[in-house]
Amino acid sequence: MKKNLLLFVAGLVLSFIQSPVHGQINSREINTTLMVNQIGFRPASPKYCISPGTKKTSFEVVRLTSGKIVYSGTLIPFHGDFGSYLKAEFSVLKEEGEYYLKTDSSRSYPFTISDSIYNSSITMIAGYFSRQRCGASSTGYLTPCHTDDGVRIDNGIHQDVSGGWHDASDLRKWVGATIYGMIGLAKTYELQKGPLRARLLDELIWGNRYFLRMQEPAGYVMSFVGGDVKKHSDSNRWTDNEVGQEGGELHFLSPNAGSSKTPMLVFGNKDDRVIETAPLDRVGQFNFISAEAMMCRITKSGDPGYAQKCLQAAEKCFQYVTGQKIDSTSVALGAAIHAALEMFKITGLIKYKSFAVKSAAALQTLQVTDEKAELQGFFFNSFKRDEPSKEIWQGCIGFIAIADLCQAFPDHADLPRWKQLLRLYGKNYLSELSKRNAFSIVPFGLFNSDPGSARKAGHYWYRYFMKPELDWWVGINSNLASAGVGLVKAARILQDKEMLNLGQEQLDWIAGVNPFASSTIIGIGRNHPVHFQGESFTPSTPIIPGAVMNGLGGTENDEPSIGHGDWQISEYWTPMVSYTLWLIAELSGK
Repeated sequence: MKKNLLLFVAGLVLSFIQSPVHGQINSREINTTLMVNQIGFRPASPKYCISPGTKKTSFEVVRLTSGKIVYSGTLIPFHGDFGSYLKAEFSVLKEEGEYYLKTDSSRSYPFTISDSIYNSSITMIAGYFSRQRCGASSTGYLTPCHTDDGVRIDNGIHQDVSGGWHDASDLRKWVGATIYGMIGLAKTYELQKGPLRARLLDELIWGNRYFLRMQEPAGYVMSFVGGDVKKHSDSNRWTDNEVGQEGGELHFLSPNAGSSKTPMLVFGNKDDRVIETAPLDRVGQFNFISAEAMMCRITKSGDPGYAQKCLQAAEKCFQYVTGQKIDSTSVALGAAIHAALEMFKITGLIKYKSFAVKSAAALQTLQVTDEKAELQGFFFNSFKRDEPSKEIWQGCIGFIAIADLCQAFPDHADLPRWKQLLRLYGKNYLSELSKRNAFSIVPFGLFNSDPGSARKAGHYWYRYFMKPELDWWVGINSNLASAGVGLVKAARILQDKEMLNLGQEQLDWIAGVNPFASSTIIGIGRNHPVHFQGESFTPSTPIIPGAVMNGLGGTENDEPSIGHGDWQISEYWTPMVSYTLWLIAELSGK
């Protein structure tokens, strides 16, 4: 016993002396450069591994508990955007269990194959929303908060718009962004079975109280509370939770600063947050309609009174937004299709079906379908057809909506045209450009002139990341996850395995298969980007399990960047959380 103890102590001392701290090589270090999805895999899922390298290398899949080799394969070199990597697929491995990969010089962290592998991730991400609750909840990370939201900017009168969720690693409640929480949670609810549904429904009802309160009698939804009123972050703060007196002093901007009728600052209690009463943009209005229609469908059997309230809210908003003569963008058309389709599902009214079909036809006119074009399938931003559509956070909603249209109306005369739209966008655009990098991530968008990447496709240049020198830019998680949702849906309609695999690879990147082996889902995996520490208020937003960061960003030359705790990469944001949750739910389906 004494001899064994001495040997153990000697080993520890030797290990310390040879550690990298002292500039020596630690023979016990393990090269863990073999990357796999850090969530794990379902048995039927496509499974990929990637490692830095330039030469073909054999690898083995080892069962963790027994050490038995269960699969052998070869990592193949890939030279493309982002440099040289080795890549392999091991999708034939379907038996549930714990495994790791190894080559002669490296290995992976352990991973799990299980039919229920996504359950814990869905539960954790749903828990993120609970921690981000605003108001007098029992789960918010600093509850009660902002029970005094807010004071209208147009007349200085208090209006109760408490509830909902903080949008990001801040205290703002932008409706246009947080409404994606309703969509992601509702879609996940409908894709899930079992006890998790009750938790998702509870979260949906909590969030929806805010959105219903933000709707005006005219039908439209107001823009935000707690956002930027006069300057950056001027309403992004904690409050005393006490409602001020109505009719308080109301100041206006001077004519030199703008309209003399534009409120500058409202006093109830001096810390009351301001409600921006101007209507939300067209995309946000349609997303509100989608959310309320889904809430009606979800709650109809359990609470018909509440369901009717949601339906009436959706109908009023639909009447308002369709009465506005606004030239639609490709994103707005996608949101319109989705909203009208959700309304048809719950009402069965032909007017909603007709609107969805008409909007789909309009979206098709924005798609590049010329067979002579070197790159097809992408959308122009508007009917001017002068600029390719690029949207980093509102997502590939048009792609998703057309897939839903195919599923809803499989006998419609336009079905072949809708399928062609899916095929062109998914195969000739997303898949075509994803083949240019080893990780198979889809592009951020196309440009008429070189945006700094020097990457060209046909007559256009492309980037995977927004350019960091812009005034506002964020990481790519929402773009990847929403494209993934569309690819998975389209793959099922078109019976296209390649598109299904590509949808999985978008989640792989978010969950750690990237040049930094970095999971950007907090609480899942490892090597997360540095936590974003906000400076606008104290205490700042804590580390929240289930949060999805904005995502990895890019350099000026469009190479991947993990940042240094910058908000553009490391901040949490509702669209990123919601689309990632939705993609996981889609991939968890049978």
